[in-house]
Amino acid sequence: MSADQDGEAQRNRTARAFRQAQLDMDKLWMHYFSIGGDAGAMEIEAYLHGSYMLRPIQRDLLDHAIYELGNSFGD
Repeated sequence: MSADQDGEAQRNRTARAFRQAQLDMDKLWMHYFSIGGDAGAMEIEAYLHGSYMLRPIQRDLLDHAIYELGNSFGD
């Protein structure tokens, strides 16, 4: 798989996880930002809707934020 294909595949998985976790976009962005993310809220929303590509480290941070928030609902 090429880097572009890897990025697209990751974005698709991330968007699916975001939808399944039913997270609030503002809460997600705040958590992502608090763990070191540097993309703006509009960039995150565009990324999750397939119209913007984040750098690999930012994609990983967003995935981590979704994972952490998604798992906090059981607490």
